[in-house]
Amino acid sequence: MPRCLLGLLLLFGMAGAAAAQGSAQGSAQGAAPGAASPTLEAVKQRGMLRCGVFGQLPGFSAPDPDGAMRGLDADFCRAVAAAVLGDAERVTYVTAPSVEASLEGLEAGRVDVLSSNLTATASRNAGRNLSPIGVLLYDGQAVLVRADADVANFAQLDGKRICVAAADIDNSQAVLANAAARAGITLRMVETRQSGPALLDGFKAGDCEGVTADAAALATLRATDLPDPAAATLLPERLSREPLTPFVRGGDDRWRQIVAWTLHALVAAEELEVTSAGLEAALHSGNAEIRYLLGLDRGLGQRLGLADTWALQAIRQVGNYGEIFERNLGEGSPIGLDRGLSDLWRRGGLMYPFPFR
Repeated sequence: MPRCLLGLLLLFGMAGAAAAQGSAQGSAQGAAPGAASPTLEAVKQRGMLRCGVFGQLPGFSAPDPDGAMRGLDADFCRAVAAAVLGDAERVTYVTAPSVEASLEGLEAGRVDVLSSNLTATASRNAGRNLSPIGVLLYDGQAVLVRADADVANFAQLDGKRICVAAADIDNSQAVLANAAARAGITLRMVETRQSGPALLDGFKAGDCEGVTADAAALATLRATDLPDPAAATLLPERLSREPLTPFVRGGDDRWRQIVAWTLHALVAAEELEVTSAGLEAALHSGNAEIRYLLGLDRGLGQRLGLADTWALQAIRQVGNYGEIFERNLGEGSPIGLDRGLSDLWRRGGLMYPFPFR
């Protein structure tokens, strides 16, 4: 057989094999959206969502006087439970003694969703069976100082003592050192092995003039753990990027879609001005996106393995993103935190939901 003909036969054979392989992959990919979710099935069979939370930070997750878990992280899990089970109260909250233990608990299947005031980082994602699902709060490391310290910005901290978590607890020391180098100042770091409310112990005892952690955590601790919150000031600079996100286990794409689209639904509802109190009017809306979001035009819920009213239930029982933020962290709450980057994109923030269509 001539070499040129042999070459053509080989070329067409390889092309045919590649086409067949591509067709098989396409069929597999096409079947993926209809694949069952083992997590969803387990949650439905159990009749309860298991949510991993920190459990000690008011505004994010902490028991109220009646023992019910409250906060932004807790409410997000309540929204997922409302979407999946139709009842926002069907949540079991699971705490862990450390960040690593909480991540391991999710990987091991002890919780279904981890919503624990955690930053999505490369090291928390790469090489682990974990998947961040979207930003629940845009935060950044900041410094809390005494109001009478005559310090208005980060550069004026030169020579000051700053209480900071130990390097094996989190990355606060490295962030603080980098920020000081950029500002051309010298700081005296006072290391603490405390976390949660105890982080302010050294600050209250006078061991340091300032304390550093994520801004939202500091605002929470100022409001809930200082005898006089007005005696401390949160400096305006953000020293790092801290996108706080819930996590799910990898390998269950359908469950990841459900949790991620629940977050998008809460933000989209705020953008579309659909509130828990205004649902009755929204149900008569002619807006196509509102109708699809609320399940009036059917189909999306079925694709996710849920009732078409899944988002409606989350909004009705928990509220849209703005309602949840304001209730737990906002200026009308004891925390008094400004929306900042966690505001809607139309108001200068970064909250930008995927469209419902």
